[in-house]
Amino acid sequence: MSGRPGALRVGWTGADRLGLTALVVAWAALLAWTWHARPSPPAADPAAVESVRERIDPNTASAASLRRLRGIGPALAGAIVDHRRARAARGRGPAFRTVDDLDDVPGIGPKTLAPIRRFLAVNAAPTPAGASGPGDR
Repeated sequence: MSGRPGALRVGWTGADRLGLTALVVAWAALLAWTWHARPSPPAADPAAVESVRERIDPNTASAASLRRLRGIGPALAGAIVDHRRARAARGRGPAFRTVDDLDDVPGIGPKTLAPIRRFLAVNAAPTPAGASGPGDR
């Protein structure tokens, strides 16, 4: 022992290194085992996949159909239907000529529209006055 008398000597002995190596190997084995033993994700339900492929037309969709969209609850679905009915009552053609026209509905803005845009398709064909989708409120 060199240095001052009473100084604490810190160092790794061969047994310390062997013990640390054993702990690291055991931890790595446990990690590998839990990774391998985790369950695989369930297979996609064909009906759910098909419902994602379907596009919803806000000019004709019922409130129930609109509620299937993420972030569209009963209040927003009702607001879309009400906006569509009011526009049709004024005889101005379809309420929504593009998906961006949904921005005119109170409560719908860019943050609401962005995640659902890919699930929407607008058929800009004229609808009869007062028309709305089946099953509307």
